[in-house]
This record gives sequence, structure tokens and C-alpha cells, in this order.
Amino acid sequence: MNRIELLFLAVGALVVAMPLASRLNLPYPVLLTIVGIGVALIPGVPPIELDPDLILPVLLPPLLWTAASRTSWTHLKANMRPILALAVALVIVSAFAAAALITRLIPGVPWPLAFAVGAAMAPPDPVAATSVAGRLGLPHRMVSVIEGEGLGNDATALTLFNTGLASAAVGGTISWVAAAEELVVSSIGGVAIGLLVALIARKVLDWVTDATLAGAFSVVLPFGAYAAADAVGASGVLAVLATAMAVAAVRFQVLDAEARLVGRAFWEILDLLLTAFAFILIGLELRPIVQHANGSIKTSITAGIAVCALLIGVRLAWLLGAGLLADNLRLTSRPTPANWREALVLGWGGMRGVVTIAAALSLPTNLPHRAELILVTFVVVMGTLVLPGITLPWLVKVLKVGGIDRDAAQREIAVRVTEAMVSRLDELRDENEISAEVAAAWRERARNLVAALSPGGEADPRLADNVKRMRRHREVSGELFAAAQAEALRLREDRDFDPGAVDAVLGYLDRRLLVH
Repeated sequence: MNRIELLFLAVGALVVAMPLASRLNLPYPVLLTIVGIGVALIPGVPPIELDPDLILPVLLPPLLWTAASRTSWTHLKANMRPILALAVALVIVSAFAAAALITRLIPGVPWPLAFAVGAAMAPPDPVAATSVAGRLGLPHRMVSVIEGEGLGNDATALTLFNTGLASAAVGGTISWVAAAEELVVSSIGGVAIGLLVALIARKVLDWVTDATLAGAFSVVLPFGAYAAADAVGASGVLAVLATAMAVAAVRFQVLDAEARLVGRAFWEILDLLLTAFAFILIGLELRPIVQHANGSIKTSITAGIAVCALLIGVRLAWLLGAGLLADNLRLTSRPTPANWREALVLGWGGMRGVVTIAAALSLPTNLPHRAELILVTFVVVMGTLVLPGITLPWLVKVLKVGGIDRDAAQREIAVRVTEAMVSRLDELRDENEISAEVAAAWRERARNLVAALSPGGEADPRLADNVKRMRRHREVSGELFAAAQAEALRLREDRDFDPGAVDAVLGYLDRRLLVH
């Protein structure tokens, strides 16, 4: 299967998996992985051959970019203590625990190599984490912690992985002082390079006025930040995160509305395609992994199940301990997890994914037990991805770990932003900058805006009348714009009219229809 065929498979699986996942209330990465496994097991389907050294540099930067763009430094800072505890301390503990068990279950594996593989298994996947956190209705604190952990843990894990791998390659022992120094230096370097790239990006975006060109430039940024950091031995992961968050913070200052809409639409499509590609790739790797394991399949699968159980147990113990402390000591005013129920949900949601598989596949071919260790890693990924992914929605429901109603939150935001509009409108009217007629027209627009931005607003007494009025307004607008579009499409087939000019009018009608 070549890359073009794999891309078509990713799109086809995405079309099927997304609505099916929504209907079954499952994270779609789980279904995509299962689809990949199913395709890999079809007789006659050739194994996919991708350079493992290209998986992380190609897939990780854009996926991290979209995930980081959805959060903000303010939210990360507010939950920095639990995020660091999970993204740094728990990753280190998990790597040691997995390595110790691997050396016992697979005799002959050197400790540095086992530690490298344990480090690869340690971090939950940022893509799986964000796809699950955003759809389960969890408290906002928990979502921020899950997303923050997913964004930061890869930097810790990949640093530990490279340290163990370097020692394994030369047959030496791991220098923990050097590893700690590398983690600190690479982290600081990655953030510094990311901020520098963001500064350059802002200068370029100030100069670029074309929305399409600005969107194309945004595609280059995550790869540029990752490559620049990797070239000097810094953390490419943190470089991408720093760039993404810095650019996201100023995008309303340097990009006009059209550029922001174009960029958002493009990145949403790219994120879906790459996520589908990544998780289907995990499933497709099953056949070559099993083939290379040869006679050690049973031992590797048994070891994988044991390591998977250990990693889930370590995470649950870590977070349940934090939850019990929060319950009994109240060490902070807003602890996360706030109680044992939140701790259980956070602990059960530690799904591994693309980074773990890619790191394992990048093991040099001359290392001992490489095939067995890759199969162990695959079993860990499948165990932590599929089982928790399927059962997590049920667990959240049973434990009643609910958050703020997103529709209610959006309605409250809608009310506040329109109040700001009306306040400014009153100021302009008092300063005689606008007439009473213009003020009245804009006040009506503000009422329509709050109705348009308020899902389920008919249940809110403040918005019910406006929502009904806006709904009728949309019905009339839809009929009027449909008539206009029908005429434009008729003219497009008329030889007297330039199709490009007609398309420009149709594009304008489409944009106007979105706001009516």
C-alpha cells in the first residue's frame, strides 16, 4: 500500500468513523485504529512501508499545532502544578516502571534499551487526549489538564527515549545527571526557539495581506519550529507549542476576519485528515510488527498485556493519590483532580498513540530484541487506546463527572459580547457619532447576533423572543439568497458572463448567508 492509497483509505475511514463514533459515543481515533487493524488483516493487502524517522517530524508538528491553538497560556498557567506532575513526574515514573517490568519479562534486554522503550510507552497521546476531552462534557479544569498534559508529556518522553537509546547504542549506562541536564536545556531551548519563530511569523503576517497566502504560511510554521529546534538539539515539541500559542494569542491583531476563517477551515480539515492517517497507521503496522516478531509473539503479547496493566495501574495510583489528597487536605483552592471520581476518569483516560508507536519503530535495527519490543509497544498502545476509549464515556456517566453545559456557557458568552457591543453603541450615540436611526438598526443587529450565537437559546428567558425572531429571519434570508444563487448559477452557464466573475459573486453570497 503506497502513500496515495493510504490517504484515500484515511479519508474513506474518516467519512465512516466520524458519524459512527458520534452515534456510538466513542472517540473516533479508536474506531480509526480498529479500521487500520481490519485492513491490515485482509489477505493480499501489502504491508505499509513508511520511514519511522519521518513519522514524528511529519505528523507531530501539525497535530500539536492544532491542539495548542485551542488552549491558552492563561489556562495552562492556572493548572500548571497538575500538568507538570503528569507531563514530567508521572512520565518519568511510568518509564522506570515499564522498563523494570520489561527487563523481567523479556530476558536479555539491556536496561538502557528497556528504559528507552518504557519512555516511549509513558506519555498519553495528545491527539487522542484532546479528541476525548472535548466531547465528554468534563469540567473545564479537567479538560485543561488533559490537554496540557498531552501537549507537554511528549517533550519529556522523547528526551528520556533519546537518552536511553544513546546509551543502548554504545552499550553503556545511563547518566541521570546528563539526562536531567538535557531535559532542562532542551525544554528551555525549545521554548526559546518557538518564541523566536513566533516573533518572525508575526512580522511576516503583518506584511502578508492575502488570506490564502497567510493560511499557506501558517502550514509552514509548525514544521519550521520543529525542524529548527531539532537541528540544535532542543525540544521540537515545545518549540511547536510555544510558536502555536504565541501566534494564536496575536492572530486577531495580525489577521483579518477572512484570513482567520480561511485558516480555521483549512486547519480543521488538515487536523481531521492527519488524525485519521495517524491512527489508521497504528492499525496498519500490526502485520509487519507481528511478522518481524517471529517466534516470540506469545511472549511479547503477554509482556505487552502486563506492561499495559502496569502503566494503567501506575497512572490510576498516581491520580487517585492526588484525588484523595485533594479530598482530605484541600491543598489548593481549585485542585485537579478535585476528588477520587475525577482522578479515576483522568487515570483511565491515559491513551497511548502515534508518538509511542513512532518512537518504537525508530529503534535501530541492530539492537537486540527490537521486534519483540515493538510488538510489546503495539500491545500497550492498543490496550490503553481501545479499552479506555470504549469505556470512558460510560465511566464518566456512571461517576457523574459532569462539567459546565457548553451550550449554556456559549449563551453566556454571547450575552456578554453583545452587551459590550450595545455599551459601545450607546457611547457612540451619546457622542453624536451616529444617528438615532443607525443606533436602532445596530441594536436590532445585536439582538440578532446574540440569538445566532446561542445554541438552545429558546430555553433561556433572556433570549427566547430573539431566537424565534432570528429563526424566522434566517428562513426568509435562506429563501432570498437561494433565489440569488440560482440566478447566479444560471448566468454562469451564459456565454456572455465570465465564470470567474460569477464565482466571485457566489462567494460573496455564501459569506453573507453564513451571517444571516
